Amino acid sequence: EEGWMPQDDWFCNEAVPLWGRSGRGDLRVMKQLGANMVRLYGNNPENDHTNFLDEALEQGISVSAGMSDFPYTQMWGNCISTDMNCFTQVKPLYAQNLRNGFLRPDGTYHPALKYMNILNEPDLKVPAGADTGGPEGPVKMARALLSAMDAMLDAEMEAGVTGPLINFTATFSFAICAACLDNSGVPALGQMAQLDDAMLNPEKYGYTPKNDVTAAYKTRFTHSFNTASPATDVKNWFLPAYTIRFPTTPVYIGEYHRVGANQVEDVGLVLSVAQQNPLFLGVSFFQYQVAYWKTGSERDFGMFALSSSSLGTFDYFGTTFNLYCLEPQPDDPSAMDMPSAVANAYGGSGIDYSALCQRSPEAVALNASGYSEILAQGSIPQMVGFVERLIHHMGAIAKPGAEGTLQTFSQGFVDGSSGGFEDLASSLGSQPSWIDVDPHAKCVASRSVQPSTIEKAMAWACSQATSFSCDDIPSQCAGNIYRVADYVFSRYYKEVGATNPLTDCSFHGAAVFASSVLYSKWTGTSHCAEGGVATATTRASTTAWAPGTEPGTTAAPATMPITTTVAPGTEPATPIATTTEAAGNTGGVASHGGCVASREAQPDSVQQAMDWACSQVTSFSCSEIPSECMGSTYRTADYVFSRYFREAGGVNPNVNCAFGGAAVFVSSELYAKWTDSSQCPIQDVAAPIAQDSTTTLGSSTEMATTAVATTVTTTSTLASIQDATTPIAQDSTTTLGSSTEMA
Repeated sequence: EEGWMPQDDWFCNEAVPLWGRSGRGDLRVMKQLGANMVRLYGNNPENDHTNFLDEALEQGISVSAGMSDFPYTQMWGNCISTDMNCFTQVKPLYAQNLRNGFLRPDGTYHPALKYMNILNEPDLKVPAGADTGGPEGPVKMARALLSAMDAMLDAEMEAGVTGPLINFTATFSFAICAACLDNSGVPALGQMAQLDDAMLNPEKYGYTPKNDVTAAYKTRFTHSFNTASPATDVKNWFLPAYTIRFPTTPVYIGEYHRVGANQVEDVGLVLSVAQQNPLFLGVSFFQYQVAYWKTGSERDFGMFALSSSSLGTFDYFGTTFNLYCLEPQPDDPSAMDMPSAVANAYGGSGIDYSALCQRSPEAVALNASGYSEILAQGSIPQMVGFVERLIHHMGAIAKPGAEGTLQTFSQGFVDGSSGGFEDLASSLGSQPSWIDVDPHAKCVASRSVQPSTIEKAMAWACSQATSFSCDDIPSQCAGNIYRVADYVFSRYYKEVGATNPLTDCSFHGAAVFASSVLYSKWTGTSHCAEGGVATATTRASTTAWAPGTEPGTTAAPATMPITTTVAPGTEPATPIATTTEAAGNTGGVASHGGCVASREAQPDSVQQAMDWACSQVTSFSCSEIPSECMGSTYRTADYVFSRYFREAGGVNPNVNCAFGGAAVFVSSELYAKWTDSSQCPIQDVAAPIAQDSTTTLGSSTEMATTAVATTVTTTSTLASIQDATTPIAQDSTTTLGSSTEMA
């Protein structure tokens, strides 16, 4: 409904506003439903999928990915043109999938990835009508799947895959295949029998595999099918025949939804069948969101529709879309909405509907403004999220078992009994006993923002760095924009001697000062961040920022009593509580000191004032600021304001060091205590003069009033395509382990 879709790959990094924590949070919602697996459809192997897999793993959700129809029916020279021998079409695409997130840098499969679907409903596509035509149709279908699986095995071999392996599947329709080998009249079973015969006897199907496909099929294959039939059909019609035909091969339903049924009863029944039959792993409820690109009854399957409200917009491969909020669809037979009915059957905690259309704590600025936005929501869970994010950006975590304390602590700020943002910051800065501060915390890339935000911030850091080169990124890091940024941000943070993570590890929200407990969950960060073991180098291209567009900070004002000390030889430091001395202009009293950025001013105010000063100065250039004064809006402003004040004569700080409240004239003794400021300002002796402030350069009336945007909106949605993610509600990990045929 909003225009042409450039892609339909919803588990790539660019789609993080849909499923990530700072956007709509689809994976979090699926977890609340009680899902333990998500099935995916669209898959562009050129895109990186690491971030999605990391987030799914952290949410406790396994992933069933799939090859799209592209190599089979859509690309030039597709499988149809090669008589359903799909090896050459599939292998390079799966090799790209392996490079772009399916494998970790050590060559093992990502632990969140459990299945790879060779093709969805192949009996309807390769060739079309394989279920209803002559015997050559099922033979060609089986050859397509056989050769495609061989191609995936070959890609694995060339990639040097090690460790636990994933399972393959091919999800058939629930049609009866009259021309298949096993013409028993049981839906889907004939297609499975035909494929089984091909996997055991590949030459019979006119194909000579390059790898031992038969062995892989016996140890790494799970059958699956789609159905809109009721649970009773699965229990009484399909499973008895399947159990006889495949006594050792597990099976699951890739799409399950009986439209018009009482979902509590029907889904509950099919799951109880799964609990009773060790071969039947469970179902993937179809589907998460209404498929607006379809018509008629095909739109009846989605649990969620899209509301008219949105959380913002985001760029998806060059096209801007709204991130519409989710709106639960009704399930009239159960007198519930459909997500609640499914959660009831799955045993989930249920959806927090109050947060479905509220801005995430991960999306707001970590300052008083962001705090106020969350406070206005009046939600304790949302405030818990904000507090926890602030703790994380201190390089700390809430201790295990401290969930109740964290909730009570957060509730005090929602009801006003604990004060405001400064009280929150002060309390956390004192390191209460229920948080753990990590001495090994690092400034690394935030996984909640889009790659374009990361790339922009990283390019600026690369243009400023002197102790390392962004042309020599280790090969283990170079293939992923987030890992490259882990390498760059952590080293730049150390290079500039940064000590306050809230101001110095922000990069417009692109970075986070994360504890090792947090970043150890992100693929490759432990190797790529400063102090890691990544060594081999490769060249990585970056694009420098235009002057004046370097990333600022969205962190809290420096009155927040959180700072750091660095013990000799340690990096990074542990946040500690300090007392912030009162700072103010000299009021006309001569004093040795400097005109520097006020740590009580918001970063955007400081940036606006600095931009104006840079447009006025003649004795120095803002394009030649030393690297040690870059990377923090406050340090850069120390350099600019102090030199502007000198150029203006170094007199009357109440006027010439005002900048609309963004600057303050303080003693050299005081700013020397600001560990991020001592190198950048120059000292002056400020002498009072009687001067008309309205004509003095630097007065507030001379300041430009154009607002400078300092936050990046990263939320969005798509109204014309489904977010093709569907949960599976049976614990497949324990069931799979019980089969002797499973890897």
